[in-house]
Amino acid sequence: MSTPVQRILADMTRIPGVTAVFIVSKEGFVIEKASAGTLNIDEDALAAMITAVYGSTSQLGQELELGKPEIATLEYPGHYLLIHDMGESILTVLADKARAVLGRLRYELKKQAPRIASVL
Repeated sequence: MSTPVQRILADMTRIPGVTAVFIVSKEGFVIEKASAGTLNIDEDALAAMITAVYGSTSQLGQELELGKPEIATLEYPGHYLLIHDMGESILTVLADKARAVLGRLRYELKKQAPRIASVL
């Protein structure tokens, strides 16, 4: 039986282009995940790197007096990686750039993050 968090993440993987969704602790561990297929990713390494990237973007925002980042968007030749702060954890979406609409991904992150945080 799936939990409310698992259902929300599974729904997010149905968004066109979304490959995987991760909830990562700020200590660098995967809390929950869902994927649209098989992933060949070292999840522990990914979680540690996401935490490091989030820490770096937070530090940059502090240094530039911009505040905390809302969504960090990384673009790679074929993919987007979006990182969203949820307080105690980080919501991350990996998407296929050719099929995903960046605005939709950002909208869904902002919409789903509070729902996820409320059931974690």
